[in-house]
Amino acid sequence: MNSKNERLLHVLGSIMIICGFLAYYYAGSKAISVLISSLGGGAIAWLIAYLQKIGKITTWTGFAFSLICSVIFGQRCLANLMALIGIIQNRLTSNAYHKSIYVVLLSIICVSSICSMIVYYVNLEDSKNK
Repeated sequence: MNSKNERLLHVLGSIMIICGFLAYYYAGSKAISVLISSLGGGAIAWLIAYLQKIGKITTWTGFAFSLICSVIFGQRCLANLMALIGIIQNRLTSNAYHKSIYVVLLSIICVSSICSMIVYYVNLEDSKNK
């Protein structure tokens, strides 16, 4: 197994967990869904890395996980960005602070997922043989 891919999943999982805790720290109980999704995603990334290390799953599973995370967190980021634009247009200030925090942190998760997917693909053993 490729230890670079395992380390990549560890870093991605850690970024997700840190962003989840930051969202909860800054936004409080309103960020419980971001906290749950990023903690779950981080735990799954660490679990996939462990299962790849012991040889229970293929290396393509980590690539698929990175792809799925980039789609999910990208959609969540876009939804919060559109809500933030709606809040600003209607001059509501109550949720603008929380939505802007969500947009920034979800963007970090989405970009790190896309970057890990790219690096993961480069490190795949199957892609070098063709």
